Amino acid sequence: MSELTARGAWSALEPPWQHAMTMAWKSYRDGGVAVGAVITDDAGTIVGSGRNQRFDTVAPRGLLAHAEMEALAAVPDDKEGARHTRLYTTLHPCPMCLGATVVARVGHLAFGAYDPTWLGIERLPQLNDEVRHRWPTFAGPMPGPIGEWLAVLPCLNTNGTLVRAMQRVSPTRARLARAIAAKLDDGEIPETPELAIDRVWELLIDVGTPPATHE
Repeated sequence: MSELTARGAWSALEPPWQHAMTMAWKSYRDGGVAVGAVITDDAGTIVGSGRNQRFDTVAPRGLLAHAEMEALAAVPDDKEGARHTRLYTTLHPCPMCLGATVVARVGHLAFGAYDPTWLGIERLPQLNDEVRHRWPTFAGPMPGPIGEWLAVLPCLNTNGTLVRAMQRVSPTRARLARAIAAKLDDGEIPETPELAIDRVWELLIDVGTPPATHE
């Protein structure tokens, strides 16, 4: 893994992932929770995107201003069209955003990292047949250094519930988040996620992938 460069890892990402990470990085640069999301159509074309605006200084903001909620506005109203859309999100959706994804009938959901705050939410299809029928197919979490980056990124601008959950579930990642935050604070904030990843690349490849399923 150490032979992989930050630039090579970034270049290997699909365009929706690059866009979602760019949206997350914009949230970080604005002082917010770094989560980004993208909606694509059946051809893979990006038709909508969003970022967490929980702490923005202008509307929309507040507890419901999550990245996925903004991106989901681009999902078509017809059920068949919705089933052919894909949601890419840098962090596994919370109950609100996951519920909205199911109600909107999005066909596929790809996520970069688990949110330790809501571990176990993926078992909701076990509730009944209707939930199971509407549930999208899932892909994630993302492996390797990029996956580590996405796991810790939302922790960098907050000391709230997510950070406490990370400390409890994955102390290794909690330490990585602190190290990355210090590294990013040491100088001018990079303008793009690609430059940010390059700055902290050695920290990401040193950590490796934790063994636990949800880490």
